[in-house]
Amino acid sequence: MRNRHVLLAGAAALAMVTAGCGGGGAAAPSTGATAAGAGPVKIAFVTKFPVAFFTAMEDSAKAYATQHPGLVDISYFSCKSPTDVSCQTAQIQDAVARGFKALVITPMGPDVVPALDAAADKGVKVVLVDNDLQDFTKETAVVATDNVKGGQAAGAYLKSVLKPGNTIGLMEGVRSAPALAARIEGVQKALDGTGVKVVIGGAETKCDSAEGATVAQDLLTREPNLTAIYSACDDPAIAAAGVAEQKGKQVLVMGYDGLPDAAAAILGGHMQATIAQFPGKMAALGVEAAANAVQGKPVEAFIDTGTALVTKDNAASFRTFQ
Repeated sequence: MRNRHVLLAGAAALAMVTAGCGGGGAAAPSTGATAAGAGPVKIAFVTKFPVAFFTAMEDSAKAYATQHPGLVDISYFSCKSPTDVSCQTAQIQDAVARGFKALVITPMGPDVVPALDAAADKGVKVVLVDNDLQDFTKETAVVATDNVKGGQAAGAYLKSVLKPGNTIGLMEGVRSAPALAARIEGVQKALDGTGVKVVIGGAETKCDSAEGATVAQDLLTREPNLTAIYSACDDPAIAAAGVAEQKGKQVLVMGYDGLPDAAAAILGGHMQATIAQFPGKMAALGVEAAANAVQGKPVEAFIDTGTALVTKDNAASFRTFQ
């Protein structure tokens, strides 16, 4: 487990060593003060695991704290994998025990709901970022992409470039995740009645490159005349493009996430498009919502951070996360 750091608003970051499942160390006292005079709002910022998307979130949260000195005191937590529920559960419980006033979290799934319920019952303001949890109803706010709209945007693009008689393979992320399902459903609905044949991949990609390569291999074997591949996540899309090229197939490949690697693949002619999310915006608005809630200020229940269609025309602007 990598070391994490505690960011003190208005002061230099202090190095610390993570413990247990990768939680942040105890925050040192801060001399900053909020407008209410009660000191900075103590926030636990919990991401799933250390990949570029979540690192971009952390960087944005740190930038927000620097730009708002004295407002927030943030500690950062992460696990080794996106499915280590016991780790994230322990981090939530630790945040409550250590007296954090707010929790800004990218939840791993419904299995962490009991811990989040317990945190909310203790008065902790819980702000979900990146994805919502249908079974958790005590959140202060959800700050995320509207994946229904994002899926519709992906569908609209594919409808505009595909023709009757074409065949597209859809690669699901995690079928039980509503956000990922919405990305697939939007495309299915857009292509319904267009004469485009839609084929679903035989397995979930779990948004993993290796899994994506396997699903793409299966699709190309089952459908030798495959025209296009759409993935609910970018990493499997990038892998699918590589598989198609290895087989000498000219296949339109589209992903979803807006990863810098996907932008590079688009610029290199390996992919045609992706739907970009804005992790930096999610983090900054999530921290802001948490601070406002603790201070008794009004907070919107759902804060849509938007999406953007990325093609070769604008991919250069997405070579870094926004």
